[in-house]
Amino acid sequence: MADTTGRIPLWIIGTVTGLLVIGLIG
Repeated sequence: MADTTGRIPLWIIGTVTGLLVIGLIG
């Protein structure tokens, strides 16, 4: 999870997107 060199990790994008969607729908 420390692979943040020069790019945004996909797991961060997925987590943030998931939280936003759950927050908006919920």
